[in-house]
Parts: sequence; C-alpha cells; structure tokens
Amino acid sequence: MNLNLEQPQDKRFVVDFWVTGKCDMECPFCYGADVPIKENQALVYHPTDETKMIAGSDKRRPEMSFEQTKDVILKLKNVGVDTLTFSGGEPLLRNETPSIIEFAHKHSMQIYLSTNGTYLLSKYSRIKNFISVLGLPLDGSNPEINIAMGRKAYHFKNIKNILEFFYNHPPNHILKVGTIVSKVNLDDIEAIGKFLFETVSFYSPDVWRLYQFESLKDGLATSDKYAVTDDEFLSVCDIVKKKFPINNISERSRSTHSNSYFFVTPDGMLQTVSDKHTSIADLLLTDENELKNIVEQQHSTVIKRASQNRNWLNSKNTNKTIP
Repeated sequence: MNLNLEQPQDKRFVVDFWVTGKCDMECPFCYGADVPIKENQALVYHPTDETKMIAGSDKRRPEMSFEQTKDVILKLKNVGVDTLTFSGGEPLLRNETPSIIEFAHKHSMQIYLSTNGTYLLSKYSRIKNFISVLGLPLDGSNPEINIAMGRKAYHFKNIKNILEFFYNHPPNHILKVGTIVSKVNLDDIEAIGKFLFETVSFYSPDVWRLYQFESLKDGLATSDKYAVTDDEFLSVCDIVKKKFPINNISERSRSTHSNSYFFVTPDGMLQTVSDKHTSIADLLLTDENELKNIVEQQHSTVIKRASQNRNWLNSKNTNKTIP
C-alpha cells in the first residue's frame, strides 16, 4: 500500500478514533478518552443499553463492540474519511485493536497508530504491515523528566527499547515521536533532540512533532504547572530546528489545534474541539447521508485544518512505501 503523500493537504480527511479509554499511564494533562460520560443536551444523547452492557457501567466511557466499531469505520469511509488515527487511552490495551486496524486497512484506509509504546513490541508483528504512521510520546531526555511530566517510571526505558528495536529492524512505516512542551521540560527540549537524533544505537524518528501544552480536560487543573507562553514555545521550536536542520521537526501550537480535529469517542460520538470537546453526532444512530451533510457543510473548516495539521507528512523524510 502506497502512502499517498502527494494528496493535497486540504483533501486528506483525517479522523482520530479513540478505540478505548483505558490507559496504563495517568498523565495529569491528558485530554484523551477516559472521562466520565456527560450527556449531550443538543443531541439528547444517552449511553445506549447496548453500550452500557459492554462496559458494565456508565460511570466511565464504554466501548463500542467490535461489530459496532467496524460499522462506524465503514460509515466514515463512505462519507469520505481516508485516514484514521487510532488512539485512546492506550489503544493496544484493547485486545481487538490489531483486528480493528487490519479491518480498516483492508478497506483501503490509511492508518496512524498513536500509542505510548508499553505494549507495542509484544503486538508489533500483528500490526506492522497495516499502519502508515506510528506515533510515540517522549517528554524528556531522561527518566526523571518523563516522570515529572506524568509518565510511568518504565516509559523512558520502553521508548529506548523501541528505538533500538527499529535500529535493528527498520520499519516500513513512518515513525513520529511527539513531545509536549511545558514548563517542566522546556529546558530539556534540546537534550531530547540530541537523544533522538544523536544516539548511535537508535533509529531516528522520521518526524519529531512538538506540541504546546494545552489546558483541556485534565490540563485545566494543571495549567499553572505546565503551561508555556506562545513565545516560549515558538522560541524553543526555532532553537531545535536550527540545531537539527536535516531532521523533520514540526510544531503544533495551541492556536493551530483549535477547531482542527474530528474525534470518535469509544462509545461512538463524533466530536470536534476548540476550547473543549463538543459532540456533533452519534455515529451509532446517524445515517450516512445525514453524517455527510454534518461534516461537509457544517464542519468543512475542520476537515481542511485537520489535514493541514498533518503537513509534516509532506517531506522527503517520510517518503516510504507501506507493504
């Protein structure tokens, strides 16, 4: 499968798909899927009896069944979605995720997998031929800073093991490493670059993506500890781009994140995000014609900005062929 990097940026239709809310990490600024359900008054949305039964509880966000997930993927494809980013929570904590990835791949969709890496190597053989991009997080150049950023103590070693594994077994897919820039690690960003690009035994990532800390969900309560100004963020991005000029480094500021993503929650809600996540359709109930109208007419700007936020793909460093 060829990764269609020549596709115009404003034509790529990307949706982030949270397959589970479960995660082995407890990052204090997470805005992922593991949050209590809040009924959407505009949609008169309530958890269905079926999804309540799957979860066993309606206190934490339930997951669609495997069959429901496949139906939603086909519905998204039929309204024009060509790329799915599978994330969570930690997507590989869900046993069915490799099968979900394979199903989407078989229906000619490009797959990004965003994982914290804890379970990657144990499941890599199941997914490696179906993904176009693999995203991993690294928020410090040593274990201590990663822990200060909220990662578990084992996270740093896991990322090292993965980069060493790829050094010995180069991947056919794109490898992206993402770093959240905050007050805690602001002075460590250059050291992270050295760690990624100058460690002899590592496979250097094809893309290093720097994300400005955002006060969303859990991040609202930790903003004082983590938030950096726009000037601080852009300054450190400029420093590492000059320090590592041959590498593909790109940034995403708070302003470029707003109104630029579609998310599918584990229980099937389609959401957008500005200063908060807003549900716009229940994918278990909305038919394809209605969904097409919602995303194309009411949210055409989100489609364009979501695609532009993946412009880091348009680089000679990411020109790979997926088998």
